[in-house]
Amino acid sequence: MTIANILKFLEDPEYPSVGPHLKLLGLTGLWHPNPKTAMGRLKHLLFYVVITFFFSQYIKCFVNFNSDSLKLILQYAPFHMGILKSCFFQKDYKKWQLLIGFMSSVEKGQLAKNDQAQNEIINSYINRNRKVSYFFWALAFFSNFSIFSEPYQKNQVNVNGTSIYTHLFDFYIPFSREPPGYYISMLIQTVLGNIVSAYVVGWDTLVVSIMIFFAGQLKMTCLFCKMMIDEANVNKSHNNIAECHRFHTTLIEYTRLFNALISPVMFVYLVCISVNLGVIIIQISQIHDDIATLMTSMVYVLACLIQLLLFYWFANEVTVESTFVSYSTFESNWPAANKKLQREVALLGLATAKILVFRAGPFNHMSLATFIGILRASYSFYTLLNSTN
Repeated sequence: MTIANILKFLEDPEYPSVGPHLKLLGLTGLWHPNPKTAMGRLKHLLFYVVITFFFSQYIKCFVNFNSDSLKLILQYAPFHMGILKSCFFQKDYKKWQLLIGFMSSVEKGQLAKNDQAQNEIINSYINRNRKVSYFFWALAFFSNFSIFSEPYQKNQVNVNGTSIYTHLFDFYIPFSREPPGYYISMLIQTVLGNIVSAYVVGWDTLVVSIMIFFAGQLKMTCLFCKMMIDEANVNKSHNNIAECHRFHTTLIEYTRLFNALISPVMFVYLVCISVNLGVIIIQISQIHDDIATLMTSMVYVLACLIQLLLFYWFANEVTVESTFVSYSTFESNWPAANKKLQREVALLGLATAKILVFRAGPFNHMSLATFIGILRASYSFYTLLNSTN
């Protein structure tokens, strides 16, 4: 099967924007439109098995506090975020269905009109969506390869003649921490770690794709506003103005729903990634004469930064696009309309002036300025930890 066939297989006409992402989430069992099937039950069971193993590490770290176990959790924080993301996704599953159903109905309705200008906007942002998503999937694949191979590179270290066998996670597993039990334990950790990685990649690219969708639909709103005045038909112009207002109001409603779904997760992620980057940078600064470990650590840091940048870049893009809607109302042929329609255009310009902002928690706006602030906070955390060593 060629790459083109694989990419074609991932597409779903029912969900023009998020078809590939739903198939990935469906593969992991997070997206389950048919949960009563045998495969659906099996994937649901697998989800609870993964959650149980990861929670065992948190319980183990809390009950028998071990600095090495805590360091592992901090070092691989993005993996542990996959547990939080998947749990919140399941908790709010019906709301996610509502949001994705809205996206599907909007895009299918617009594509059915076969309007060239609308098709150009939709195809443009969907193509951008695919480029970003597949790039991130490829980056995650290579990042996982470097992460899951790193412990074996460190197993050659000896302290007082005793070999040290490093782990990715510190689950409650009834196997020895030395071979041959070590390799069985690492196999379980690798399998479960890759499943959680699929949770992370699926959730992250779905969220970014929805942000791209909202930015694209705001461009579509601008197009509607520019074309709303029909000089030959006053009633049609009035209906077009009302339709622009209705569509923009609906977009705002669903952006609020989307923000409520991602805000708590993004707040925890914001805190974790700031700490995680500081810890990883300290480890990198302590690496001497170990090029392989240095390279894997650098790839991991790069993946974390790109992951964070994607969220804040496209959230910022939605904010920027939302500022253009109000201006676009006055790019219409409003001078040719009668006074009543001109008043309606002016009211529409005021009604569409709302700037859309996504938040990570109650205070943090997701923007490029905030992204720079996170990098500064990570560096400050690094200097703090480094000064206490």
